[in-house]
Amino acid sequence: MTAQRFALRLLAGYRPSAVQRMALATQNATTQRRALATQNVTSQTTADSGELYDVVIIGGGPAGCALAAALGSLDSLSRKRVALVDPGKLSEMRQWTPPADAYLPRTLQITSSNKRYLDNLGLWQWCFEDRVQAYNRAVVTDALGGGAVDLAAMTLHGRNDTAFMVETKNLVSGLLKALDHSSSCVDVVERARVTEIEATPSMWPVVTLSNSRRLQARLIVGADGASSRVRKYAGIGTYGTEYAQYGLVATLCLEQLNSSAFQRFLPSGPIALLPFPGGFANLVWSLDSELVQLLKTAPEAIFADLINAAFRLTPAEMGYIYSLLRSGVDPDIIGAEVAWRLDVFARNNPDTNIKLPPRVAALSPRSRTSFPLRMRMVDSLVANRVALIGDAGHVMHPLAGQGLNMGLADVQCLAQVLEQAAAAGEDL
Repeated sequence: MTAQRFALRLLAGYRPSAVQRMALATQNATTQRRALATQNVTSQTTADSGELYDVVIIGGGPAGCALAAALGSLDSLSRKRVALVDPGKLSEMRQWTPPADAYLPRTLQITSSNKRYLDNLGLWQWCFEDRVQAYNRAVVTDALGGGAVDLAAMTLHGRNDTAFMVETKNLVSGLLKALDHSSSCVDVVERARVTEIEATPSMWPVVTLSNSRRLQARLIVGADGASSRVRKYAGIGTYGTEYAQYGLVATLCLEQLNSSAFQRFLPSGPIALLPFPGGFANLVWSLDSELVQLLKTAPEAIFADLINAAFRLTPAEMGYIYSLLRSGVDPDIIGAEVAWRLDVFARNNPDTNIKLPPRVAALSPRSRTSFPLRMRMVDSLVANRVALIGDAGHVMHPLAGQGLNMGLADVQCLAQVLEQAAAAGEDL
């Protein structure tokens, strides 16, 4: 029964059944959604609302670039208009040339399933793959109990790589290059900061940028980090805790090649050594603010000695060495003390090398940096015409390296939902 015939019968005193009323409501709702979905945003611009987009992604970090590249690679979304907005210089990031003799300290661990997702979309190939390290073994030890777990991946379908280590700049640069080489309608808006997000009578929010551009969107995606402005606009609450610790990261040069990950739990916080090609490694060491400052300012040779010690010596011995640092003892004396204790450890534990990482030979110059550790979750990842991905929706301890992996799970889920909506002719 059409809506017109239904209305005429109502005038004649006809009483519809509940099923008929529900069917008519569904028909009207579907018609409205499809009317919205078929509005062409390719060239629409109004003086009040600004440029019209289907999706505006705020934030050009790993999660935001991954979503933009994913949407740009899907044929079903090829007619949708997408904008990627970031205050940084994304064109320079796209043209990033890696240093020949060093790795950057800001790194990411990508699970094999997320790597396959990027591979299947044709995105991973744009990274410098010779700078990516696959690994399939992780050794975890406990400084207090002496326990150890040696985790090795099983071979499945001819593959046994558990995870991949990649520099953050390498991944983001590759994703931006993938956008360049796609035939998508993704506009990259760089050097533009969000100054305001406001609702409009049309229900499509408007994003005002520092370059005076105004972008109106069916959907705004917040990929703008832990202090997300998009999340605040949507009124989405957060909860969590501060760990009162910092993550100290650095690039290390090892005495030998390595393709395994190592982690040791210390009373002061876990320390992890993650492999990179060519005998390089990434360090992530969780410490309180006082120790972080102490170790960041220690001579590089002493810092390398302390990493070797942290994987081998007892917590009491580490506490004594920290006290020497606090007291301003001559670095040569501290170095000799650490070397002697490591020598004693090696003589007393001749069969433990398989559970220990290769010794650190040196530290990449000026590679030490730190960041606060916290946990943040949100009440909801979605609101009216808003979705959150990556750190905008969840921040976690780097202990298991799952931060971006959860962000990439957000990307997969959101891209799938948008693809399904587009295929059904629905409003995004």
